[in-house]
Amino acid sequence: MAADPKQTEVMRQINEAFQAAEAKLAKLREAVERNTELARANGKAAFLKDKKEQTHRELGEAVWQAVQAGRLELPANFARLLQNIAAAEKAAADHAASLTDLLREGEEVADRLKVKTVAKPQKVVASGTKKP
Repeated sequence: MAADPKQTEVMRQINEAFQAAEAKLAKLREAVERNTELARANGKAAFLKDKKEQTHRELGEAVWQAVQAGRLELPANFARLLQNIAAAEKAAADHAASLTDLLREGEEVADRLKVKTVAKPQKVVASGTKKP
């Protein structure tokens, strides 16, 4: 018995569509794998950059503490940076002191308000029972 030519043509078209879909899926899989590798590389680069910056901060703190303690003297061309650090620390300390003052003032106001707002006894306006 001979195969129906229409059925053969439909099967050929289905097979071609399936092969095209498989090829697209393979390309998509490659793109996803490539993007995953790029994301990993980017994540590692960000981690290494953060680690480097943290190490620089730690080095700077150690140098600053050694300078303050008199164990290290930096060349004259570092004077501006040292002055900037000292000014930043003073500004932070001044800001902290002003916050402390504000909090203290707030506590004093709250204490004064507590004294003034003592509950007064309520007057009874009507005696008897409520009517239903």
